Amino acid sequence: MRLLFALIVYGFYVQALGGLAAPFLAAEFGLDDAAITAIAGWIALGSFGTAALTRLADRYGRRRVLLFAFAGIPPLALLSALATGVPLYVLPQIGVNALLGALITALAVAVAERSSEAGRASGQAWFGVYASLGGALALTVGAMVPLLPGGWRAFWGLAAIPVLAIPFVRARLAETERFTTARDRGRVAATRAGDLFRGAYRRRAIGLLAVAMLKPVALAATSTWPYYHMVKTLELSPATASLVYFLGGGIGIVGNPLGARLTNRWGRRPTSVVGVTLSVTSGVAFYFVPPGSAALSPLPMLVALMAANQITTAMFSVADRCIDAELFPTTLRATYLGAARLMNAAAGVFAMFGLSALAAPLGSLGNAIAVLSVATLLPALAIFLAVVPETRGLSLEHASLEDDSP
Repeated sequence: MRLLFALIVYGFYVQALGGLAAPFLAAEFGLDDAAITAIAGWIALGSFGTAALTRLADRYGRRRVLLFAFAGIPPLALLSALATGVPLYVLPQIGVNALLGALITALAVAVAERSSEAGRASGQAWFGVYASLGGALALTVGAMVPLLPGGWRAFWGLAAIPVLAIPFVRARLAETERFTTARDRGRVAATRAGDLFRGAYRRRAIGLLAVAMLKPVALAATSTWPYYHMVKTLELSPATASLVYFLGGGIGIVGNPLGARLTNRWGRRPTSVVGVTLSVTSGVAFYFVPPGSAALSPLPMLVALMAANQITTAMFSVADRCIDAELFPTTLRATYLGAARLMNAAAGVFAMFGLSALAAPLGSLGNAIAVLSVATLLPALAIFLAVVPETRGLSLEHASLEDDSP
């Protein structure tokens, strides 16, 4: 598990860099709000490649996909660091997005399959803690941008260094026992991706994929632009913006054990619904904190809203990762998550191009974020409640109906 957690730190370090790079890209290439959100939309297309890679995780194993994704990200990160124009930055970033989605998805599956029945929520809580550490590492580097050679390019250069660890990871990373058992019993060879939409899994899959298309629009809209908003709109320094993330995110780590506790005692469904509602609400409010004046600093309110957002995001993320692992069998677990990533990709594209289209007519990026978030979150919650059963206290095999498989 330690190696998996180390890979989680790396994966979420890379994931955080996209948002951190936005204000520096805007400044270097002269981009406005509409242009920078459009770039994010193009990069989100890379998630479509994740669907194919995660299907391979159900065919050939979690280990192979983890190794492939981990080995592929560093050279693409280096190309991003060396980009001399927008197209040369966007193209490798599409590849990073595809591989990063596969890496994080396979890691979530591997953590779920290696956790004990009683410790499944706890395992996902630790997943969130190490994800936060990866984001904190990115923020540390982001705060040092003015001091780094090459500026923002340096933190993409640092993302290329783990290429040196590939031999070590290859030697130490083992396949999960659950996948090995499913393969040895012939279930892997007998399962096709289309089985996700047949029999008992059809309602779960279709409903959850609809949620995976709608809910991430609100999450992407609120979570992608805080750093950009603080640096460009509120004109805070990169170090100050990073401080808001550090303080709010540091407090937010408590959402992981809280999420595990609520997920086990209250249930997966209520923890997810309440958590995501509060997360999006606090995320939207962040963009309406007024600029500071000589008498009043915006920092206390920004930190408070960031902390609320991070606590509740961690809460619902623990519940959601449990749900994603528990509702589908070993031979379809990564396949479902890959399909969900495909919906997330569509959601990301829709969110970024939607914000790009709405920012000017509505007068600001904050207004666009508020409208888009409300319009997509409410139907997502309704569908989620209609199709997701409560799985608290059930074994992984029983919750996923795998006990009923031949």
